[in-house]
Amino acid sequence: MKTTVYFIRHGTTDNNVGGRFQGSSDIPLGAIGLQQAAYLGERFAGLAVDAVYTSPLTRARQTAEGVCRHLAVRPTPVDGLREIDGGRLEGHTNEENRRAYPDVMAFFRDQPAKFCPPGGESARHVHARMTETVNRLIRENAGKSIVIVSHGFALQTYLASLDTPFDEMEPNIVGNASVSCIEYTETLAFETKFYDDQSHLPEALRFRSAFLRRGRAPGAPRAQ
Repeated sequence: MKTTVYFIRHGTTDNNVGGRFQGSSDIPLGAIGLQQAAYLGERFAGLAVDAVYTSPLTRARQTAEGVCRHLAVRPTPVDGLREIDGGRLEGHTNEENRRAYPDVMAFFRDQPAKFCPPGGESARHVHARMTETVNRLIRENAGKSIVIVSHGFALQTYLASLDTPFDEMEPNIVGNASVSCIEYTETLAFETKFYDDQSHLPEALRFRSAFLRRGRAPGAPRAQ
């Protein structure tokens, strides 16, 4: 009996476009993000989806509402899916944060397991709550197909460490409104069906921050 999980990063916000760290700040989708959410709705129309779970932050909820546009289910907020609390980084551009906290931002980009924003939440804590939350949702929906809508860094801490020790987690931020599909067995063994897929979006609506590098898909060979 396999459980199918579609992981979705929320759509683009004005902060994403402006390179501004938003973290736990409750930022809505921008114009691009609202269009992306509509295309997600078209992608999931007609698919057998048993439940949709979302971070309670507005940008994730709006994205989840788009996913559900043609489905018979409604989004369920789950606090454990929220984004990292960025502490004193929030509201500032990545360039401003690099100048003020160069070591912290170097970890953010290159060694995300060591990232711990001043006055905020550590990557290790985000990883623990995301893993506990996702595993619980998988167990509660055994044999079903579900959607999980979350955030860039929160998803990174979960997806990038599925088959890698947490301390060796590679930079692995997926694109806004992208879809990754993973199937799980009852023992939580997994198979990645596809990863960071934006094929439902027109080229003009595909967005990825230039600040963060894309890593490998879970289960893919590691760079030597």
